[in-house]
Amino acid sequence: MAAASATSSSELPECPVCHDGYKEPKILPCTHLACKKCVVSWLQKAGVKGGCPLCRAPILPSTSRGQRDLDTLVNDLPTDLATMALVDSHKVLSGQHVCMLCDNNSAATSFCLQCDVKICKACIKVHKNIPSTRKHVIEDLDKLSPQQLAQINRATCNVHDDRPAELYCSTHQELICMLCATANHRSCAEVKAIPDVVTEKRRELEQQAQRLRDRATALATEIQEVTDTFKAMRKKANDMFDDLEQCLKKRRQEVNTLIQAEEDAVMTSLAELEKWRAALALNAASVGNVVQSASGGSLLGMMKGLTSRLDDLESQTGTARKMEVKDLTLNVQKLDQLRADIASLGQLTKPATTPTTLQQPTQPSPATPTATSATTPRTAYKYKPRHVALAKVLKVGDRVKPGPDWLSVMGSKDKKGTVTAFPSRLAAQWGWDPQGLVDVQWDGGLEHCCWMGYNGQYQLDLL
Repeated sequence: MAAASATSSSELPECPVCHDGYKEPKILPCTHLACKKCVVSWLQKAGVKGGCPLCRAPILPSTSRGQRDLDTLVNDLPTDLATMALVDSHKVLSGQHVCMLCDNNSAATSFCLQCDVKICKACIKVHKNIPSTRKHVIEDLDKLSPQQLAQINRATCNVHDDRPAELYCSTHQELICMLCATANHRSCAEVKAIPDVVTEKRRELEQQAQRLRDRATALATEIQEVTDTFKAMRKKANDMFDDLEQCLKKRRQEVNTLIQAEEDAVMTSLAELEKWRAALALNAASVGNVVQSASGGSLLGMMKGLTSRLDDLESQTGTARKMEVKDLTLNVQKLDQLRADIASLGQLTKPATTPTTLQQPTQPSPATPTATSATTPRTAYKYKPRHVALAKVLKVGDRVKPGPDWLSVMGSKDKKGTVTAFPSRLAAQWGWDPQGLVDVQWDGGLEHCCWMGYNGQYQLDLL
């Protein structure tokens, strides 16, 4: 008996549902494979919305569910003929190697690739002597793998599964035998031999696959760009706040050093003042005791010495009171504004979209500012402001309010907004100086494209 195939039975491709060799394997939309019967039974249990047994990706498109029976829907899924050929080849090579040409049950040692049969040594000689089979390719079973056999596996007719497919009908996209070509495909425009069609179809599939690969590469690039954008944005934010933390830490140390220097400078004065305070307190207590306990004569006898000491103490204390001690205060006037700036720091802004029509700001004349209808199309004016200094000091995130020339447009001098972008694309379209344009998101939802100034009068003022 010939040796078994080089590929063992454990390497037989198995269905993930039945864990057996594939039987009419269907290619699911996620590219996983499963037997046709397994897919039907799986969907009967899980419902038509059930997903792939491996990845849970949808099997049937939502548009086709309920329109046809389940068997028909599953049958429309493409069949993996290559895997079918591999399974069949594996079964052929893993079974008993018995000659299929003679009745002696002789051990087969070879395989005829054209006849698709196992043959023994004796039949090989006969096979080579017959004119019709003399040029057939015969391979040793020991050297033939299922993959090699599958590549030369001959397809069968779509209608007659016992007859080899020799032709391909491009009209019906079917593999057919000579009998079908004569009976059912005589009127078809393109019926060609399989080898003549294979090269063209391989090229078409490869071109389509290449387009998919190119699109996948482009999507991967886009995904990476988006990921890198957020990564860079996060790094920029972290660097910004790290820098602020370092600045605050440095400023804290500087302020504490200033306070310490001022404190050291006045500590000597404070020590002298403390001495005089203690002396005054002791002498005041002593005089108080004398006043309470001494008799009248004793008090009068001590009066001159006590008065002289007290006068001397009062004189020196008066000098001490005149010693200059600084009254220090911290400058916190901008603390509230700083808190507000920090609260708005790092806000995410999106570029303003360009609608088909845009409410265009009023174009006041140099002498008398006038307002234009709010529905004026954006192409109604061609204007280039002559004063754009404010555009150079504004930045995204600044809080602004309408200037004098804007009050007629905004309708309220209390209106406030935030600078969101500098739309150079609109400047190019309108013919304006890009430094003179700015997008402002006004509180309340209205977004306007503003110009910066006219004849030296600002249209926007910083808050």
